[in-house]
Amino acid sequence: MNPETVFTFTCPVKTNSGNKALENLPIELSGLNAGKPLIVTSIGKVGRNAIRTLTGAFGDSGMTLGVFDGLPDKVDPALIEQLRTTIIEGKYDSVISLGGGTIVDSAKILNLAVSLKTTDVRSLSAQTPVNRNLLPLVVVLTANATGLETSQQATLNGTVLSSEYLAPVLVVIDPRLTRGKEGKIIYATGLAALGRALEAHIGAGKNPFREAYSFAAIRFIRENLPAAVRNPDDKKTTLAVLNAAAMSGCAFSGTDASPLHKLGQVFQEVYNIHPGIIMGMCLPHILGDYLHQGGHDLSSLLQPLTGDDDFTQTPEDQRAGATVSVLNRFMADLYSVLGKDVPQTLKEPGVPRYVMEDILDVLDADPDGVYLRAVVGRIWDKTPVAEKKG
Repeated sequence: MNPETVFTFTCPVKTNSGNKALENLPIELSGLNAGKPLIVTSIGKVGRNAIRTLTGAFGDSGMTLGVFDGLPDKVDPALIEQLRTTIIEGKYDSVISLGGGTIVDSAKILNLAVSLKTTDVRSLSAQTPVNRNLLPLVVVLTANATGLETSQQATLNGTVLSSEYLAPVLVVIDPRLTRGKEGKIIYATGLAALGRALEAHIGAGKNPFREAYSFAAIRFIRENLPAAVRNPDDKKTTLAVLNAAAMSGCAFSGTDASPLHKLGQVFQEVYNIHPGIIMGMCLPHILGDYLHQGGHDLSSLLQPLTGDDDFTQTPEDQRAGATVSVLNRFMADLYSVLGKDVPQTLKEPGVPRYVMEDILDVLDADPDGVYLRAVVGRIWDKTPVAEKKG
């Protein structure tokens, strides 16, 4: 890379990861001039033990905690307005989000509504100016993350809000909370992280900082996801997968939305399917298309996927094809471990026809709608992945 290339990269997120990482939270909050956080989460998604572990980490800190554990699957503007009132009347000075996915979206929107003194959450839009610091937002990740938790985006009923100030100031990744009850959960988290990291790594406007995050995220997933899927109770490998998810969100923040991301998000928004499940279905098709069409530097993915030796020993003109082959084998190995626990087509989870019509309507409004529709058609049943000819 030319060191004189002009680029911008912003990642305001501090990461605390490892054993007893939660116990540092009181010190971190004090450093942010905060001492009375409101914890927002969904007990149905994270479980009682996760909430107890988080609140127990405050020990004898003397801090007063508020806990709301009834967040729904989607961001609910009316509920956000009620929580905004709770924060103001209770004089809470920070927000802690426990969990992943839409839980963090709700926390980001709540933080925005409080900080901007917005009484009507429905009035927030992509054009809402967010150009100053908000209340301190801490994200405590659990196994059902999507990778967007550390990003600069939040989704409100299909509308994407984006600003560096929406990103959390701190993400905490503690192995007591990264373990999943089943391989399907950590699989979905890992595939969402892998998909975002892959597309960030080959996306337009490359810069060395973004590549550092995406490279590490890809390597972590390649080395740890298979073992984590086999044993979702393993602290070491699940911690690595959640670290990859956090890094993928930071890498994604510096890119434009890409096909894998768009497809994962629309199915999550309309039908509440974890985006990693959809991205896993789409990944072989989209990378196969990239290989066939050219224009994407797939060869640059081979090094984080295989290591320095395999990368250097593979002829340059064969690296793109080798990348797709490695990823296809990787996906096949994951499916062999999980079997029928993870759907490989849209037919398997039984997505209703009326839902598919809603999804296709959303895709039609996208500039890449024709292509995204075609990919959805291929993952409806097991359409073979296109191979490059010649």
